[in-house]
Amino acid sequence: MANQIERRVAEHIATMTYQHLTRSNLVRDPASFDSAQDFDSAQDAQGATDEPLIWVWQCPDRVVLIVNPLRIKNLDALLSHRFTHHLGTVLQGRRIAVMNHRGIFLQVGYYPELARDLALASKPLDLSRQPSPLHVPIGATHRDDLWLSLVELDAILIGGARRMGKTNLLHGWIAALLQGGETRLILYDGKGGVEFARYAHQPRVQVVEKLSDALGELFAEMNTRLDALRRARVANLAEYNRDKNAGGRLERIALIVDELAFALNEPGIEDVLVDVIARGGAVGIHPILATQRPSSDVVTPRIKSNLVTRLALPVPDRASSMVILDRAGAEAIAKTPGRLLIAHRARHIEAQAFVANIETPNSSPSLVSSRLSERETRIAQAIVEQLDGWFVTKRVMAATGERDVGFVNQVAQRWELLGYLTPVLKNARGHNLGRRVTERLNQVLAHESGESANEANQVESGANLDLSAENAACAERKG
Repeated sequence: MANQIERRVAEHIATMTYQHLTRSNLVRDPASFDSAQDFDSAQDAQGATDEPLIWVWQCPDRVVLIVNPLRIKNLDALLSHRFTHHLGTVLQGRRIAVMNHRGIFLQVGYYPELARDLALASKPLDLSRQPSPLHVPIGATHRDDLWLSLVELDAILIGGARRMGKTNLLHGWIAALLQGGETRLILYDGKGGVEFARYAHQPRVQVVEKLSDALGELFAEMNTRLDALRRARVANLAEYNRDKNAGGRLERIALIVDELAFALNEPGIEDVLVDVIARGGAVGIHPILATQRPSSDVVTPRIKSNLVTRLALPVPDRASSMVILDRAGAEAIAKTPGRLLIAHRARHIEAQAFVANIETPNSSPSLVSSRLSERETRIAQAIVEQLDGWFVTKRVMAATGERDVGFVNQVAQRWELLGYLTPVLKNARGHNLGRRVTERLNQVLAHESGESANEANQVESGANLDLSAENAACAERKG
């Protein structure tokens, strides 16, 4: 049965490829030869005009299309990245590899590459999975969720284009370190404290508007700690704290700078920052520098030389990737907010950052209501029961009979804000797949179903009481 299905899939792939070659005006007809002599030569050589354009060779995990080169007008166009990309679109995101060695071979996967991208789907940050008080969440990888210790990360550079999830990632790290309760945080957002003001009343948190003041204090703290380590004759903070009781231990400090470009506008900042990055790791000071302008004039060689961990979110070009990672790659990952490439211990790992809940105990309640209207409940039930957890606007409208596309899109945006839906997921080709339901929406549905059942029971109970009262009244009149 599986072989029959794969044979039909292979035939479908070959047909779609043939049609795409024809529509792209790459197929040479006999009439297109420059002269009768050229045509006769081609016939004598291999009988190319009588042979098929494509031969199909089925393999266990892919289909190989063997293309007759004498039937192709422009081989360079066929072998180009642009043709491969367009063919991948036609074949619904299947992986394609072109090989030009003793022939032209198009290797195509039997099925679209959806599973790989879904493994990196966005999901809410679950702080209960924090391995230790010093671990911060990196994201979901193709294998499992990835958390790394602040000690392992040491000094970190984070870069990515605007709106690609840099600040969300930092909020997740702050939430994890606050829960751990063993790290002092110095927060600078380059916006006068607007982004990080919500943490100002948390213990062990200092939110600063000017980085220079906090950096001066941090520089003095670093030198004091270095003196303490020298007197104790130890090389790092872990050795220093090993024999100390809780009161005598030195806590780790995370300096989080959300926009490095703004910080460097203050005079003298770069020199102090370079010194803290170079020497602070030994005494438990961990700079976490983030920027949405990954260029060499912001992230200078002096600054990044000792930033041992590099994390890149999607960037527009290879040059930006080189600034962050010292290699290409970040420009090629899916342009999905939160998708990242981290360079750690000589490895490059692709992950999807968790969606952080940035509400804090002292923050004001959310302005967005979490109660579902009757129309929204109908949509939620259709997604869960009929659409296998996918929120795709057209399919939602077809399943629910909803005609207002604007309303459906507003619901999607609101639910994403509330954490009921993931951001829009994409396949390996960058094509939109839709949003996925999170466990939070399932909980809301279950809660509202319970409330509806309680209301129904109350109505039924009220009706029974009314009926009992009426029966009693009738009995009394008869008596």
